[in-house]
Amino acid sequence: MHRAIVAAAAVVTLTATLVACGGSDGDGDKAGPTRNTGSSGAAEPGGERTPDAVASSAGSLVGKLGDTLTLEGPAINLDTTGTVRADFTLKKYVDRAQAAVDYFKAPAGKRLVATEFTIVSTGTGTYQSGYNGAKVIDSTGQGYIGKPGSPTVGESLDIPLILRPGKRATGWVIFDVPEDAKITAVTYQINANGVDEERTGRWNLG
Repeated sequence: MHRAIVAAAAVVTLTATLVACGGSDGDGDKAGPTRNTGSSGAAEPGGERTPDAVASSAGSLVGKLGDTLTLEGPAINLDTTGTVRADFTLKKYVDRAQAAVDYFKAPAGKRLVATEFTIVSTGTGTYQSGYNGAKVIDSTGQGYIGKPGSPTVGESLDIPLILRPGKRATGWVIFDVPEDAKITAVTYQINANGVDEERTGRWNLG
């Protein structure tokens, strides 16, 4: 909850486009070996989907709920040296989420959806990112960028998200989408300032 309140203050004073999702320096537990896993994305009450453990093909930039996709891109911080690479796992998707703080509720005519990611820095350089790297895609191909704030199901990713080599973070990203939009995919771009396709992973929702 304290992270959501801090995020709210940051948005009011700096604008939502200048903050990056979450709140600490990413000094979580040391990352262990990672591998691609997948799921059928079984639905749960409240619109939440969680994965089953099913292996997926390594090296792919397209997966499904529960898969781990490895992305590589340029550093967004000029002080960073080395290769910036990370493993991204889409752990959960909630189609009708609730904001932990009223400030982050969806506006009229829209609903809130939420995604939970685990991100592991596997390169030799420090990875920095935020909520603006994540998008949800609807059935028409329209994308909706993440925004700061935590859902009631858990804490958001850190603001800013900073992961030194071998570190990991798990957290949520929330999105405002039209009330009647059918969300069919989730994407994450390792460097939100770039446009290269190889920097973006896509998880198709069944």
